[in-house]
Amino acid sequence: MLRRLLVAACAATALVGFTAGAAPALPAAPTAIPRPDHVVVVMEENHSFGDVIGSSSAPYINSLAAGGASFSQSFAVTHPSEPNYLAIFSGSTQGLSDDSCPHTFSGANLGQEAIAAGLTFTGYSESMPSAGYTGCTSGNYARKHNPWVNFPSVPAASNQPFTSFPSDFSTLPTVSFVVPNLQDDMHDGTVQQGDTWLRSHIDTYAQWAKTHNSLLVVTWDEDDNSANNQIPTIITGAGVTAGSYSETINHYNVLRTLEDAYGLPRAGASASATPITDIFAGQTGSVTVTNPGNQTGTVGSAASVQISATDTATGTLSYAATGLPAGLSINSSTGLISGTPTTAGTSTVTVTATDSTGPSGSTTFGWTVNPVAGNTVTVTNPGNQNGTVGAAASLPISATDSASGQTLTYTATGLPSGLSINSSTGLISGTPTTAGTSSVTVTATDTTHASGSTTFSWTVSPASGGCTAAQLLGNPGFETGVATPWTATSGVVSNDSGESPHGGSWYAWLDGYGSSHTDTLAQTVTLPTGCATYRLGFWLHVDTAETTTSTQYDKLTAQVLGSSGAVLGTLATFSNLDHGTGYVQHTYDLSAYAGKAITVKFTGVEDSGLQTSFVLDDASLSVS
Repeated sequence: MLRRLLVAACAATALVGFTAGAAPALPAAPTAIPRPDHVVVVMEENHSFGDVIGSSSAPYINSLAAGGASFSQSFAVTHPSEPNYLAIFSGSTQGLSDDSCPHTFSGANLGQEAIAAGLTFTGYSESMPSAGYTGCTSGNYARKHNPWVNFPSVPAASNQPFTSFPSDFSTLPTVSFVVPNLQDDMHDGTVQQGDTWLRSHIDTYAQWAKTHNSLLVVTWDEDDNSANNQIPTIITGAGVTAGSYSETINHYNVLRTLEDAYGLPRAGASASATPITDIFAGQTGSVTVTNPGNQTGTVGSAASVQISATDTATGTLSYAATGLPAGLSINSSTGLISGTPTTAGTSTVTVTATDSTGPSGSTTFGWTVNPVAGNTVTVTNPGNQNGTVGAAASLPISATDSASGQTLTYTATGLPSGLSINSSTGLISGTPTTAGTSSVTVTATDTTHASGSTTFSWTVSPASGGCTAAQLLGNPGFETGVATPWTATSGVVSNDSGESPHGGSWYAWLDGYGSSHTDTLAQTVTLPTGCATYRLGFWLHVDTAETTTSTQYDKLTAQVLGSSGAVLGTLATFSNLDHGTGYVQHTYDLSAYAGKAITVKFTGVEDSGLQTSFVLDDASLSVS
């Protein structure tokens, strides 16, 4: 499965759910189009309506069409690609009749209009090498599919690679365009590949938008010269009435619809185009949420904020909130936010009120929770500790509080198996059961929630005179959410929804980019002597977009390295040919390396063609 989430591009037009919010104040739309909090536009390439709608190769796109507004008479403006991108962004082909590059244009455009109105705009392009990039091509990136870079009125900061697309959708710009690369937009890749990519990168936003006053637009730039330039266009989301719509539209109608939603000026030919309004006919009223202003509070002190909303629809309002400080919640019926903050910090809170008949509105404000002033808790570091499996251990932890009369409560993370801490006295005691080195953090907290911590290591050695059964790998299931004590390339340890873990919530995802790429994952351990078994095990899932049944294009190698980094042995090599629907467990005998410090290393190498993902979870290195 191709990596990461995508939400706005200019080739298949789909708008997903929006509702009016209260802040900031914006011009009223001049038509019956609700104003969304966010719009994301996604563009596909070079396929006709008949190539996609009803095709078994595009199940996800057809599910969007079934759940949203699908236009059966949607047409591109011209051929080839670049003039169509300019049309949907600026209301004009700017006189182009080819895909030439570079160009500079001075006319009005959607990005400039939004920014001038106090809104925000960003274009996100997959495989673009850096922010503000103005080159014509780079790998699978093509500037001809990126219209905003041609307009100096759009700031360079609004031209971003897709890697900058936020996972917190509430932080999206008002209007976003996301352009997949040449493989993933169906230009060079297949319809099925583009459909799979959209499901992996768009669906999370599409579902979120339905309940967060936002829209998704998916459209194609042009057809493949086979169907009079008829293309799919889908609009789906909050407030959109699902169905098949037969009015004739093109890129200028889509642009006009976005401009009217925000009360913006009309660029070029959009001024004479008819906005799309019938898909919003189901909305019979509007909801406006009053912004309560930025809030402040203190850890441990009760908080209460009443959210109010006005509703011109006829149904019942329900309230939801995202970004609330820990310890606070909202009453879905009354809109009362209440509770006791437990953690200091600043949050961005968005409250949405939704009428049972469909309309909704949102408002966003900041909430700062300050720590309790005055008290300082200091925990004395006892120094690094050593012990032996089977030998009782006892370590008193001491702490002081700047306020007199305070009662301290102790907690600890990372203690060796068999040890525990007394929450009242701070005494760590017990009998270690497993050899290995742990990073221990002890925290003391007083009754005002002021706290202090200290961290030290605790090494437990095997009992002398024999082998102590142990699992030697640290963080074997990656459930800490970070690589340590593994070393890994950036992004390998993940809980991305694009893949699923074997157990827990986290896993190691090597490769899966669909471009030339290498990922590594490694951990160093010392194998004891005197054990009967030394077994390395892990669960592996391989999925791929490769279709070959004979060629290993992408490979994952499992190796054992010595202390110098030299390869002592290659355990296995997996490839795109090993793909399957689930995880498979693999085990290997490492008894040949008893008594040595070794590094278990996984190296994933992906070529520049289609993606292959190697997903590893629940590793173990057990001795007994």
